Amino acid sequence: MPTPTMTITAANRAEELDRIAAEIGGFAEAHDLPMRSAMHLDMSVEEIVSNVIKYGFDTGDIREDAIEIALTLDGDRLAIRIADSGRPFDPLTDAPEPDIGASVEDRAIGGLGVHIVKTVMAETRYTRDGDRNVLDMVLALNAPA
Repeated sequence: MPTPTMTITAANRAEELDRIAAEIGGFAEAHDLPMRSAMHLDMSVEEIVSNVIKYGFDTGDIREDAIEIALTLDGDRLAIRIADSGRPFDPLTDAPEPDIGASVEDRAIGGLGVHIVKTVMAETRYTRDGDRNVLDMVLALNAPA
């Protein structure tokens, strides 16, 4: 049986987020991903892609193929690759570390979403490949809660 895969190409526009979520939801449903894993997948992709859209490009620099999302299901592991042609940015080290011990009122804005992504993923790795940011993540589908 072939390895289940899916690739989504998207423009760097916020309107793409709904389409991406629908396609990822369809993949999760088609392959019977556990509900918790499907939620972590959706939240993680939305967080990373929305950051690319908001911060990766100059205003007005819309590219129809700016973002590529690839999913590869291999047993109880889902490999996720998000590549974009935006300005160099490593969300794993360049995003601010949130002070999760501070109250909501005292916490600085930024970094919490990426922190959550790093928490729910079994593996995360960033590379710069030519003019593209590449974020590779692995979601363990049967990880304990």
